[in-house]
Amino acid sequence: MAHTFSLIDPIKRSLIIHILILELVILSFFTLSAYAKVDNLSKLLGVEESKAHLYEAKGPDWTCLDGSATIPYEAINDDFCDCTDGSDEPGTSACPNSKFYCRNVGHISSFISSSRVNDGVCEPECCDGSDEYDGKIKCPNTCKETNAEYTKKLKELEKLRTQGIRIRKEYIEKGRKIKTKNAAELNRLEIELRAAKIRVKEREVALKKIEDSKPDTEQLAPKGNRERMKKLHERIIALKGDINKLHEQIDTLLSILKDMKNNHNQNYHDMAVKTAIKAYDEFLEEYNKDMETEDGDEVEENYEDNYDDIPDKEKPQIEEPSEPSYQERFLEMLWEIKDGVLELFGLQDHKSKRYHSSSSSRDTPKELSDARDAFEEAEQEQKDIENHIDEVKSKLSQDYGLEYEFAALDNECFSYDSGEYTYSLCMFGSATQKSNKDHSSTDLGNFAKWIGAESSNDPRYYTRMLYEDGARCWNGPARSVKLYLECGADNQILSVSEPEKCEYHMRMISPAVCLDHNNDHNNHNTEHKHDEL
Repeated sequence: MAHTFSLIDPIKRSLIIHILILELVILSFFTLSAYAKVDNLSKLLGVEESKAHLYEAKGPDWTCLDGSATIPYEAINDDFCDCTDGSDEPGTSACPNSKFYCRNVGHISSFISSSRVNDGVCEPECCDGSDEYDGKIKCPNTCKETNAEYTKKLKELEKLRTQGIRIRKEYIEKGRKIKTKNAAELNRLEIELRAAKIRVKEREVALKKIEDSKPDTEQLAPKGNRERMKKLHERIIALKGDINKLHEQIDTLLSILKDMKNNHNQNYHDMAVKTAIKAYDEFLEEYNKDMETEDGDEVEENYEDNYDDIPDKEKPQIEEPSEPSYQERFLEMLWEIKDGVLELFGLQDHKSKRYHSSSSSRDTPKELSDARDAFEEAEQEQKDIENHIDEVKSKLSQDYGLEYEFAALDNECFSYDSGEYTYSLCMFGSATQKSNKDHSSTDLGNFAKWIGAESSNDPRYYTRMLYEDGARCWNGPARSVKLYLECGADNQILSVSEPEKCEYHMRMISPAVCLDHNNDHNNHNTEHKHDEL
């Protein structure tokens, strides 16, 4: 071959040599470019596409994204943290505050904490396996399968959202009917209230008229009855005899107990005897006090004097006084003495029945009684109507959502069993925590307001509810609940947590927040649409 090359014309030979040299130069250029490209790619490891231009080599040095330092370009991703914001180590775990970007081609890109890079674990968020590039472990690229599963779940969620949108429309229709019904109810009640006030005034005037025309009861003389007075007198005499017998029995018992107290063998410590003596002393002290204040004889004498002074011809027509008569007072006193004695000795007189005077309290005339009842009934009707009006006004002033859709859920209650506790929440009502062990209940608060966004024109405004002023924690704040609402085909509390002391977070799905973005007839700001998925 060397011999053949030597036979070539010198000019052609020179041309071939130059061509070979040129090819070597071109090959060297592409080789160096490839090496430079590979090196540059290593600097872009863990960097999201939108920030890739910030990591391009524009000289020997590179400045941290927060401007905190300027370092050699080669120091990017060298596994040493130079920048305070961690921007020089997007692809390593050197900086604790940096994030690693997983491209996940064929699926959805994501970020993970830099501390999870090259930790020997294939992170599910990085389906492309790019988080484990140092070779300790090989993570397969599962983005195709992950995306297929995600798409399937997305379709299922979209199906549920479609169902939720349909149910929400039903809620809206129901809410409008409720609002119309409440408005009509308020109008009816206000008419009834005006009539009730007139009725109260009329009955008040009628009552006063009867009261003003009512004669003095002291001057009213009932139809007396000689036989009734005779029986009453005989009954008093009989009761007086019963009381005297009881006093004799008490005196006998006291004598026996006194003898036992004075003559029992004090050297023989019988606890039953000691107890009886102690009870006797206590009873005797109280009994003597009662006897000192007893006015039975005086009442009896007054009764006899007054009864004897009444002429027989007038006894049947005796006035029935509004205050208790001597007879009645004496009867009452006799029975109180008898009942007290029987009670002290643990006895009961089942055969005797206490006398109740039909004249101890005068019956109110029927006309007056009926007038008072009618007036009080009218007043109560007015109060009931006023209370009902307050309830209806409260419902009409309640914020039930963009299109009154939450009115359909008013006072609907939902529960969640966490194992240790059962949590219950009533829409626009109260929230409670009940122990599954001792069944004790704790107040978590009452509905206060919507807190999903600053403005009620923002659909997100109606995705979060605040319940507050619950039972106060020990050395802590009053309990409260934040209810996070997500789109779903039914109403269900999914989870309950307590991220802060006595502040509970509940996640709940509901058709009421399933907005139809494709047919947004509410003309709300589309920049703030809530993604239920």
